[in-house]
Amino acid sequence: MTTPQTLSAADIRERVTATTPWREASTGGEAIAAALKVARSASQDIVDRLDGASRIVITGAGSSLYISQVAAFSMRARANLPAEAQPLSEVLLQPDAVFAGQSLADQPVIVVSRSGSTTEALEVIKAAQARGQYTIAVTCRPHAPMAGLADATLAVPEGDEEAIVMTRSFASQTALLMRLGARLGDEAFAADLDAMPDQWPGLAPWIEQAFELAATNPSRLIVLGGGAAFGLANEAVLKATEMSQVPASAFHPLEFRHGPMSVCEPGVIVVGILGGSSEETERRVIEETAVLGATTLLFGPDGPGADLDEIARLPLVLHVLQALALGIAVGRGLDPESPRHLDQVVVIDDQ
Repeated sequence: MTTPQTLSAADIRERVTATTPWREASTGGEAIAAALKVARSASQDIVDRLDGASRIVITGAGSSLYISQVAAFSMRARANLPAEAQPLSEVLLQPDAVFAGQSLADQPVIVVSRSGSTTEALEVIKAAQARGQYTIAVTCRPHAPMAGLADATLAVPEGDEEAIVMTRSFASQTALLMRLGARLGDEAFAADLDAMPDQWPGLAPWIEQAFELAATNPSRLIVLGGGAAFGLANEAVLKATEMSQVPASAFHPLEFRHGPMSVCEPGVIVVGILGGSSEETERRVIEETAVLGATTLLFGPDGPGADLDEIARLPLVLHVLQALALGIAVGRGLDPESPRHLDQVVVIDDQ
């Protein structure tokens, strides 16, 4: 058990900014810019494979699964592509169900792994190729084993990290996949993605607000988001779980009323990631949690990247939530450099 310390927002800022995860997270704008360039220059063969697909399965584990969730929704919503996100374990263990109904040759598999060495990622690529499927590796390490196996590789070395927890690697690989899909879709969305890294410096006031919330020593964190923001909500609570061990959960906003609302009380932080046509409806849920005693943080049309498409601005929102998770961790006296029981790469030894 840990005992929360009494730290001010200034104390938390000082401790967070001295960590490797924050140093890497704070350069996310540069990593995103590099990732967008990779997507814009990806081969036409990759683009054509996506354009002609009956189903595109994007898969990963942990944070890479949540990258897949954001990217798949983005491709569906902004490029009308038949993309879906699946955990590596499902693709590996239940392929008949995952790929049912269409020709396998028309179902490319995009495998996301920061390290490119995750055991399940390598096995999924091998199995997909044995079934005759086209495979695309998305990684931060261009010379990783996964890159040597896949039919095509999109690598963003600028997103790689020393830290165990993923920060800029999440933002950069997510941006890469969103921009790749945008080559077949909405030009305005593509333009907003290309403009998004320039807004990174404007996040400072939001980051200060995150440190102030962390200084309240929250007992629980809830993050609500729908559409592409649901994947981001999942990633935000994973960061809080990994680094701070505070109970944290993600829900679609309207689903929160159906049972989970019972956790609301003073000491609980509820974050709402809002946007698009559902913004007003979802905002009412957040307001209800405040009436029940929760402290709320809203990301809506007046939040980070306010002039951008609500999906294009999600990496900006993520950086603020990374600050919140790191702040909660140091406020509890934990070292975010060494989250317990975790390694940077999951390698499974069957021996």
